Amino acid sequence: MFIRLEDLDHEDLVPDDVNEINGEKIISPLEPHLYSYKFEVPGAEWWISLPASKNKEIDDVLEYKVIGNKLKVTWTGMKSGQFIIHYGETEKTITVSSLF
Repeated sequence: MFIRLEDLDHEDLVPDDVNEINGEKIISPLEPHLYSYKFEVPGAEWWISLPASKNKEIDDVLEYKVIGNKLKVTWTGMKSGQFIIHYGETEKTITVSSLF
């Protein structure tokens, strides 16, 4: 069976990994980690959130800085945890392993 290219949606032609944030999903605390996106999306910005169940401010446990089209993050908390990296509408959940 053949499908004409004209009959496909554009999204069908884009591989799944194109819409991913590149970088580790499990990180160690106190070490800097770099995240990037395969291409720059007009109007998209990097931002970070904590899971809704957490009662901490991001600045209490995480240092982050946008460098060009990349995001550098360092988990400064001494305990394990999670945070979510967002680039535009794309997100990636990061798990921080325990320091001990």
